[in-house]
Amino acid sequence: MINEIKNIVQNYLNNVKLCNMINGVVLKEGIKVSDKLTIPNELVKGNLKNFVSVNDEVKLIRNHGGQEFYIVEVIGLMPVTKDMRISIDPIKVSNGMELTSFKIKGVYRK
Repeated sequence: MINEIKNIVQNYLNNVKLCNMINGVVLKEGIKVSDKLTIPNELVKGNLKNFVSVNDEVKLIRNHGGQEFYIVEVIGLMPVTKDMRISIDPIKVSNGMELTSFKIKGVYRK
């Protein structure tokens, strides 16, 4: 009897899919995760939602029940952070010097 109960619980946990990580591509109307499924924007949550653009590839976590999806990574996007140094193509300044990089003092959103 106990083995049957363990078996039932194990089968339930295998099929319920408490959480799942999936990849998708951002479209205007949502995030395309397969040829047949596009997640509508209303179901997508998370801080990174404001920073994605159309055609960005993202990594999502689907919560239990599949009613909310959280963007956890924009694949290939290098975040800009405080104290980071960014290299740029050389820019000639008025005194003949070239500017080839700059350091980020702070990062904020308007």
